[in-house]
Amino acid sequence: MKTLGTGRPFGKEQFNTLAQSGTKSQTSTNNKAEVIVNCKGTEMNKVEPLMQRAKKKTITQKVVLSLIDVAKKREDYSEIQAYWNTFHCQNKIVSSENKLYGKYCKNRNCTLCCGIRKADIINRYYPILKNWKEPYFVTLTAKAVPAKSLNKRMRDMQRGFKIILNRSKKRNQRGKGIKLIGIKSLECNFNPEARTYNPHFHLIVANKEIADYIMNEWCKLLTFKFARTYTQKKRKVDNLTGALKETIKYGSKILTNPEKKTKRNQNITPFIYTSALHNIIVSMKGN
Repeated sequence: MKTLGTGRPFGKEQFNTLAQSGTKSQTSTNNKAEVIVNCKGTEMNKVEPLMQRAKKKTITQKVVLSLIDVAKKREDYSEIQAYWNTFHCQNKIVSSENKLYGKYCKNRNCTLCCGIRKADIINRYYPILKNWKEPYFVTLTAKAVPAKSLNKRMRDMQRGFKIILNRSKKRNQRGKGIKLIGIKSLECNFNPEARTYNPHFHLIVANKEIADYIMNEWCKLLTFKFARTYTQKKRKVDNLTGALKETIKYGSKILTNPEKKTKRNQNITPFIYTSALHNIIVSMKGN
């Protein structure tokens, strides 16, 4: 997903992928300056959402402080500022009409913004996708790469997918091919054992025919050297909301298992590999 990990639409339907669901303006009764507040707010009398908000805020701040340390060591000064923006996300809260409002950073490493974005996009996409008779969830992947090659691999994958779209569009205009309709996002996982990164696309497409076409074109374009057929996945969507949640992630899983799960080690405690997370966040920019 290009903007804050947002699902990029393709085909006829055009989706609004803004992270915020709207703005609201409030002017206090004691003639103070007008305050512009974002989103629909959180109701003050509902304890559970407030507790979830506090939990996400705590997790985010701890992760961000570690990311700042990594960025300082690497002298990534632009990232340091972005991380501090995330650290201060929702630090100032405004109350109005029994609701709480705050300013969001909209960064992909912020769990608060990630949760809001998920809810907003699901609300926007679901009414359209639920009309598809047989939607499919597709995962397109390529050979894992070390950190130094991650940014190039992401650019190449985006370029490759664009080639597939353009070819399909031309074939369809000539009456020789199908029209691609769906949404997609770019995600990346880190393998701590191999120290490699696996960028991949998640897609929800309108039917099996589109899913098969995209997978076949992807493997032909990347060739066997970079994309094995058996690593590409597709499945019929049984739970549309769950598939949307999987598709509209911000770009990376924060928690990663330190080793591969087996029958003997099912209770592995996941870790946060902040150096790897920083590499993914940096590489995601512009992709």
